[in-house]
Amino acid sequence: MRLRRLDLIRYGKFTDRTIDFGSKPESGPDLHIVFGLNEAGKSTALSGYLDLLFGIEERSRYNFLHEYSAMRIGGVLELGGAELTFTRTKQRTNSLLNATGQPVSEMAISAHLAGLSRDAYETMFSLDDETLEAGGKSILESRGDLGKLLFTASAGLGHASDTLSVLETEADRL
Repeated sequence: MRLRRLDLIRYGKFTDRTIDFGSKPESGPDLHIVFGLNEAGKSTALSGYLDLLFGIEERSRYNFLHEYSAMRIGGVLELGGAELTFTRTKQRTNSLLNATGQPVSEMAISAHLAGLSRDAYETMFSLDDETLEAGGKSILESRGDLGKLLFTASAGLGHASDTLSVLETEADRL
């Protein structure tokens, strides 16, 4: 799955704003870094992307300009070799719409998420200042195996190495 375009139609402080990541290059890296000043909307864009994939959260904090009933996020996702356009609205059912505005099954997106929950997806694929700080702290506190350290840092399991150490000590005693 690849995000080609994110449309912040009515979301947070944004109205009719688009972030276009362009077509996938035929060769070479395909990495995009979203940066900007404080309060520029980086976190809002990340939340918008997650809300597009998983649904707008029940108590979204991004309704301060647009009422819940008016909130809309859109985007173009590259899924299985096809480009599909979706719009997400803030409602309990039928919140995912196709390019013609017709409701579609959540499976249209979730089938491409390998069973990941929103939290798991965010942990594995999103970097923000808090995640980077926690990862740096884990590296500084590490006492051992670099492979374990890199796995726990990338999976957001900062305290896992401590738990593993305790379990290894206990296993050695047995």
